[in-house]
Amino acid sequence: MQKLLLYLFLFIFIFSCQKKETLFVRLTSSESNITFRNDLNENEEFNIIEYLYFYNGGGVAAGDINNDGLIDLYFSSNQNSNKLYLNRGNLLFEDITAKSGVESMGEWKTGVNLVDINNDGFLDIYLTRLGGYKKIEGKNELYINNGDLTFSEKASEFGLDFEGFSTHSAFFDFDKDGDLDMYLLNHSVHTERSYGSYKLRFERNDKSGDKLFRNDYQDGKYFFNDVSENAGILGSNIGYGLGIGISDINRDGCVDIYVSNDFRENDYLYINNCDGTFTEKLEQYMNHTSRFSMGNDISDINNDQYPDIFVLDMLPEDEKVLKNSAGEDPYEIFKLKLNYGFNKQFSRNTVQLNNGNDSFSEIGQLLNIHATDWSWSTLVEDFDLDGNNDVFITNGIVKRPNDMDYINFISNENVKGGLVQNPSLENSDLTNQMPDGKVSNYAFKNHSNLIFENVSKDWGIDYKGYSNGSTYADLDNDGDNDLIVNNINDVSHVYQNMTMENLSAINYLKINFHGEEKNLKGVGASISIWLKDKMLYKENYLNKGFMSSKSSGLIFGLGRNKIIDSLKIDWPSGKSEILYSISSNQNINFFEKNATKSFQIKANKNYIFHDYTDNVEIDYSHIENNFNDFNREGLIPYMISKEGPAMSVADINKDGISDLFIGSSSFQKSKLFIGLQTGGYKYSEQLEIESDSISEDVSAVFFDADNDEDYDLYVVSAGNEFPLKYQSTMDRLYILNENGKYIKSKKLPEIYQNGSVVKNYDYDYDGDEDLFIGGRVVPGKYGISPESYFLINDGKGEFSIDKNNSFNNLGMITDAVWTDINNDNYTDLVLCGDWNNIKVFENNKHGILKEKVDFIGNDLYGWWFSLEATDVNNDGFMDIVAGNIGENSKLKPTNSNPVNMYFGDFDNNSTLEHIITYFKNGSEFPISNKDEITKQLNYLNRNFLYYNDFAGKDIAQIFSKKTLSNSNKLTVNDFKSTIFINNGDGSFSLKDLPIISQSSPIRTIQTLDYNDDTNVDLILLGNMSSVSPFFGVFDSNYGILLEGNGTGDFSYINQVKSGLKIKGDVVKILPLNNKKSDFIIAKNDKKLSFIKINKN
Repeated sequence: MQKLLLYLFLFIFIFSCQKKETLFVRLTSSESNITFRNDLNENEEFNIIEYLYFYNGGGVAAGDINNDGLIDLYFSSNQNSNKLYLNRGNLLFEDITAKSGVESMGEWKTGVNLVDINNDGFLDIYLTRLGGYKKIEGKNELYINNGDLTFSEKASEFGLDFEGFSTHSAFFDFDKDGDLDMYLLNHSVHTERSYGSYKLRFERNDKSGDKLFRNDYQDGKYFFNDVSENAGILGSNIGYGLGIGISDINRDGCVDIYVSNDFRENDYLYINNCDGTFTEKLEQYMNHTSRFSMGNDISDINNDQYPDIFVLDMLPEDEKVLKNSAGEDPYEIFKLKLNYGFNKQFSRNTVQLNNGNDSFSEIGQLLNIHATDWSWSTLVEDFDLDGNNDVFITNGIVKRPNDMDYINFISNENVKGGLVQNPSLENSDLTNQMPDGKVSNYAFKNHSNLIFENVSKDWGIDYKGYSNGSTYADLDNDGDNDLIVNNINDVSHVYQNMTMENLSAINYLKINFHGEEKNLKGVGASISIWLKDKMLYKENYLNKGFMSSKSSGLIFGLGRNKIIDSLKIDWPSGKSEILYSISSNQNINFFEKNATKSFQIKANKNYIFHDYTDNVEIDYSHIENNFNDFNREGLIPYMISKEGPAMSVADINKDGISDLFIGSSSFQKSKLFIGLQTGGYKYSEQLEIESDSISEDVSAVFFDADNDEDYDLYVVSAGNEFPLKYQSTMDRLYILNENGKYIKSKKLPEIYQNGSVVKNYDYDYDGDEDLFIGGRVVPGKYGISPESYFLINDGKGEFSIDKNNSFNNLGMITDAVWTDINNDNYTDLVLCGDWNNIKVFENNKHGILKEKVDFIGNDLYGWWFSLEATDVNNDGFMDIVAGNIGENSKLKPTNSNPVNMYFGDFDNNSTLEHIITYFKNGSEFPISNKDEITKQLNYLNRNFLYYNDFAGKDIAQIFSKKTLSNSNKLTVNDFKSTIFINNGDGSFSLKDLPIISQSSPIRTIQTLDYNDDTNVDLILLGNMSSVSPFFGVFDSNYGILLEGNGTGDFSYINQVKSGLKIKGDVVKILPLNNKKSDFIIAKNDKKLSFIKINKN
């Protein structure tokens, strides 16, 4: 028996030793004495059917209410008593709610803030409520701290007793008069006035519109006056405000505002004009946002000292929940909303990376933090004190109202037992049709360099329930931030951060603020820190977490740095102070009265590039014709018809100035422009070119076709609109005559194709220019390999198909480049394509090209778009830079988890259907939902009557083995843009471009040496907007400048330094001179752009 007990003891000991320590430890109620629960009581009178935000939960506020140096907590309850807990030390709290007088009984409480309203040195409580709706009564409440652990409600005395649809509040000094003003975030409910165009946002609604209150101190009293309209704040009933973030977004010293709006209304980005007014500039700063925007947080995620914006949405990670939930709008509905004046929005978390030049690049999918389900609160903070801001997210909803079977139940007249057939159903009958929405909370560790890792389980916060409001605070004063979470129908959670207990080598700095008389807590002060290996930046704003707030003060994780090189504090008043050589692991108190310097805006005027588009006289703008590929091929990933314009540059008249050919979309005239000494361009009428306006031009090249020493012009036709054998699908060759006019040549073979690229080179070395023509697609048959051609020149401008270089099934080619890969003085050909690999064809010195079968790019299948050959490491061998779709996508294919496309005539209707799939947890699922697939393949409705029948099914459960085996299949295993380093021995090595280069498709690559260091630098441009709703848009590239070091490595030069801010779907960048100092940029459906290098 003793031996058995010994073995049992050893087993328990070993098991306990193997148990991994977590970053956070959740305290039990008996340990913390916090027993608060936000329990909901649903009834027929009030529930989610009657109030769409019934399940949004409550908030939590942190702050030291009695100035004893310990952070106290206040929780809001939707229907029951709020709770105030006094911190007694050692993470033990005392419930003092009843004696403090802050219960706030009755329905319906929402957000909470602890803030010193009257500047007496004690924190007051501001509580927002729903009021004046149905039977819910109540106004927002302000509990003034009496200094003796009791409070008095005085909202009306301060002008803050608003009654309406309040969500939360934020306190900050927007007009720089020294006191704290208040933004009141309100929400709406659906009414007949909720639907229409963007113009509705200018119709003010007193109950649901947001409000800005200015704090006016007069006659010894504080009073808040509504200045919303005069200050430029929108206040309509289409603003469903769920989240508010406060930050100096553009670092100009004036505080800005970000508002997350649910449903179709845009989020709002209010830029402070520094004169007491704001201008809403979201669409000028951001290309797209979340669609059902919920909580947000603003913090610096990449340590460039510019605040970034993280907004939550409700995209599920779980495959079954995903396919059961309402997805993105069909493309036509998406376009309709754009036409109604709303911005591009997608149902996923978004991370807006601040470029520092009044633009943001959205990279949530690149960071893999875009899908966390029904998410409410996000906290972006350095929880493990390594110097990088991590992410915490609360999740869960009691019932899912976006479940497709539920939506079908209440809206489809054919559903037996549904609401249409049974309009007398009780509200409880309807809510019973909604599935449960318990979801795990999430944590993501920031490893720096835009690498985030899901550590929810490892950090011990993967509680599965209905968590809503949350905040952080150093509850035990050990130098790390603990977590506090408000849950529905469960006890609230306090998580102790164990960083300081478990990691002795980690360092921190804790900062307390002591402002002047009207802002004693220094709300709005910011801290910039410089360490030996990184920069840090934080701001002291209180509203953090959904309907929640934190205490004043900041904690900086310093990693292993024991000494801070320098620290700068900027107060909202404009005063500054700088300290040097500061020791870590201490609390520092900053006093505004000690700050003697003035805040200085460091405007960068030494941009590398200057955009001089506005100074160029040229009468041209590409206008895309109205054709929707998805109406014909509903499940392809993106449109093929939007890949123009073609562009080519040459000095046609030999005056030393570059001239331009700009191609057109179908039904628009292509144009030739002659460069002028003034820097502008003069239109040159070319009737034969312009008469081919039905063709869509996607590629062009000036070259000498007939050996008469001038520039002729070849133009590739495309568009994916017209069937083959239409005249518009034929390429064109125009010969320049002695009068400067281009005449259409009849010396081309009769080739009908939807092409992509033309590249000229005398590959047979007979003294004339030959051509390679890449085939993009077979119109209406995406996935089928089109023909690509080598056209051989007879020396007089007559071309024929080179039968010696005829390759079958090259695939859907997107780009090509001629270059000498093996240094044998004969130029080879490199190709890339869509659902394709990178191919190299070596020239055998007699004009015969042979595929290099051992090239490493043969095994890399992607959605490749661009190629450039250059020597990136100065070894004398040509390397290859290849632009791919990038990794800012829901799909991340690898060899073991590829992305596949099955295509064929699945339903025998003489058209191709396309089923794109991806792997998750070892199973292969379609990216399309039930509605999207059955719209193309109606017969599947017989197999999957309900959405729940379809949800979670893998491809083998949806289609028979025979159907799949009879279809065509293409596979991709890599979406990263890459450099192929030529090793000089016939082999190549791979080197991925910097991670920011993966933020969007690279459609065009330009080599240059911007800094004259003899090393190759790169400009990468791209984007794609005409994309399947599953992907949304790819539009995060404003022009990426990569500086080469001569060894094959590249570093990103940020937009603040580069000056690049190119918006739109860029298809081509070309130099305008041999020095490569001036460039022209062509964009689909937009004007041209012109940039040049600033030479100081």
